[in-house]
Amino acid sequence: MKKNVKRIFFVIGVFGLWFFLLHGVDVASAKDPDYPTKPITFYIAFGAGGTTDLTSRAFSEAAAKYIGQSFTPVNKPGAGGTLTAMAVMTAKPDGYTLGICSPSNVFIAPYSEESPYKDLSGFTFVVNFGNYVYPLMVRTDAPWKTWKEFIEWARKNPRAAKIAITGARSVASQGFVLWQVEQREQVEFTYIPQKSSAEILSSTLGGHVTMYGSTVDPSTVPYLKEGKLRILSYLGAHKVPGYEDVPSLPELYGSEVAIPNLLGVFGPKGLPDYVLKKLDDAFAKAAKDPDFVSVMNRMYTPIVYMDRAQINKYVEETLPKVGKVIKIIKAEEAK
Repeated sequence: MKKNVKRIFFVIGVFGLWFFLLHGVDVASAKDPDYPTKPITFYIAFGAGGTTDLTSRAFSEAAAKYIGQSFTPVNKPGAGGTLTAMAVMTAKPDGYTLGICSPSNVFIAPYSEESPYKDLSGFTFVVNFGNYVYPLMVRTDAPWKTWKEFIEWARKNPRAAKIAITGARSVASQGFVLWQVEQREQVEFTYIPQKSSAEILSSTLGGHVTMYGSTVDPSTVPYLKEGKLRILSYLGAHKVPGYEDVPSLPELYGSEVAIPNLLGVFGPKGLPDYVLKKLDDAFAKAAKDPDFVSVMNRMYTPIVYMDRAQINKYVEETLPKVGKVIKIIKAEEAK
């Protein structure tokens, strides 16, 4: 009997040791009280050199000073930012994989038929550090000096206005706002999907499209200052410094006609509290870092800081509003 008991305890001990050897490292790393102990992979939802890329790199470099580890930026453009979103959502929730969230992969993607995710339950929203500026620009030799003049022309010339945006209307946040303008003004625009702001700028300057409908960055402002481009309005509340007198669409039509604006960081669902606290502290300090502030100023991108509670509230309130409009758009397109 005693031998049997000893044998049972021996077997239990062997299996216990085997389980610990297999899972002990995972258990230890799950707690990881010294997080972070290695570089953090940081997915950027758009290509190199643009507003999102440069501001995101500046923010992660600033955060690295305060969290004690570097961020490894990985550009993962495509599908309106959903490739980055999927890389984040499917990552292990240990704090070593984060990514950039933007209007397209947060507010538009869940309502797109092509999107691999239909809600935002797979993400943890950590911080917002900026907002995009969306000027609606035309060449200065265009016949319209104001948004009102442009709309009057567009009403008389259905679909003649070719507006270049980053992606098709149904997957681009710019299209979401401009559709609302079409309904209010009884006009019809033609949307020209482009891959980047640089491509949109080239198409506008070359006269291949009527209007520039993307974000502002250092490559576009010189053309404003040189008098080659004119701003007729803005898709959102933020404006280019020196051109604040141009009325925005929210000012013209009301706050509901405004682009959902987000430039922040999210991670996979289930990030531990100790990870979130470390990230909260580092990101709060990074948002005030002089080097980061300098880059944001050079990129004409306003710092709009929202902590974890604030960004989650903004996403929760904005998502259904966007969804309501997109569902109407889809119903009309299906007719």
